[in-house]
Amino acid sequence: MTFTLENMKKKAELLIKLDKRSLYLRSLVVECLIGGGRGHMGSAMSLIEILRVLYDDILNYNPKKPNYKNRDRFILSKGHGCLALYAVLADKKFFDKKILRSASKFESILGGHPEYGKVPGVEASTGALGHGPAIGVGMALSSRLSKLKFKTFVLVGDGEINEGSFWESSMIASKYKLNNFHLIIDYNKIQSYGRTRDVLELEPLAMKLRSFGYSVKEL
Repeated sequence: MTFTLENMKKKAELLIKLDKRSLYLRSLVVECLIGGGRGHMGSAMSLIEILRVLYDDILNYNPKKPNYKNRDRFILSKGHGCLALYAVLADKKFFDKKILRSASKFESILGGHPEYGKVPGVEASTGALGHGPAIGVGMALSSRLSKLKFKTFVLVGDGEINEGSFWESSMIASKYKLNNFHLIIDYNKIQSYGRTRDVLELEPLAMKLRSFGYSVKEL
């Protein structure tokens, strides 16, 4: 690639635009926090860029028809980070942004964990950590059996990789060669009561994932 002043300028402008978008989405998370007076702030903020890229550039969906058959499925297995998902879904017009101010209140559709059937755009009720990959593997198998074209994306926190169900699901995904199943790990190296290396060391994580059949990309 040839680096010119014009190329560098365009890249700088794009980064500024993306930073502004991330800041805007973070402000929507704060709307949830102010309105409800509670929520997992750190867990939500670490997801913003991941969800932004997924919903802006990768996932196939239609907010006006949130349940159409060939939509891609996204599961936030790290359910306690749901304020970030609520912010993005509101931004994409799955529901009115005004609802964000009611998050975590008794009468609200936006609970402390995402609920399927209650929040438009939420594909699975999550929060019991480690179950998202199992649900996602089931969806990926369903896609193959029903001859539909949708892909399934599951986002997990690094702390929940401690759960045995994560590795069981990985073995099943490998056995059935589910190339329509995509796993994203928010590897921020902090979990509920300490750093992951102190609670339960995950390294060498990429090597472990490859041994379970994943094609791994580190970003």
